[in-house]
Amino acid sequence: KMILNTSYGSDGMNTEKYNKIKLLTKDKTIEAHIKQQWMNDRKLADNLYAVQFNPKNCKSNTCLKVAYFTLDNAKYWYLNFIYNFMYKCLDMTKIHFVEGDTDSAYWAISGKQVVLNDTNQQAYEDNLHQGFKYIIKDQQFYDANAKYYFPTIVGDKQDEKKLLGLSIENEGDEMIALALKNYYIHTFKHNQLTDVIKLKGVNLRQNSICKQDVIDNIVNGKITQGTNMRLGQLADQLQEGQLSKTYC
Repeated sequence: KMILNTSYGSDGMNTEKYNKIKLLTKDKTIEAHIKQQWMNDRKLADNLYAVQFNPKNCKSNTCLKVAYFTLDNAKYWYLNFIYNFMYKCLDMTKIHFVEGDTDSAYWAISGKQVVLNDTNQQAYEDNLHQGFKYIIKDQQFYDANAKYYFPTIVGDKQDEKKLLGLSIENEGDEMIALALKNYYIHTFKHNQLTDVIKLKGVNLRQNSICKQDVIDNIVNGKITQGTNMRLGQLADQLQEGQLSKTYC
């Protein structure tokens, strides 16, 4: 996980509202319906309406230079780590790329294997934290350069979140990815292995989805529909709405 790119969202998102609202009579409201800028209206009284327009011009005070620098820097550092570190000191025949984003990547590593049985649960879990330890082909290069990427002080959050640094987001024994931000992983949560589903745009508390749904999509092409429930205000009343989502 790349730490610096976490500022991209806050720097690049424009949170300002550009809707323009006017109070008009009934006749003027009817005329407003034929304008391209008209969006919506709401009756306030017998001859008074609140009319919402989408203005032709607007301005943004968002610091786009910082946002785009952050994104471009993340892309550069992402590739720099792969080609100038991983390819030079790791056995890439034992690494498989599973899923990635602009600031993170998940890799399947074929290192030391411990077969789980009834007597070695702790040894099995400890082995999942091996990282790149058993696939290093140039130990001298790794020791000389790992400090520029990975945390060097155990338990030090400041060192873990250093600029241009990398940190481990998840470790586990199984992962299935359908797309970016759409995957299943068997990873550690609260010091124990558990199933974790990540689906962008889908409220997992309101939709039941499991590992088998992801497998069925790959094997059988099964499409699963979900529904996000939301609350909104309409005519001074809080009402419940639904938004359908296709998540795998």
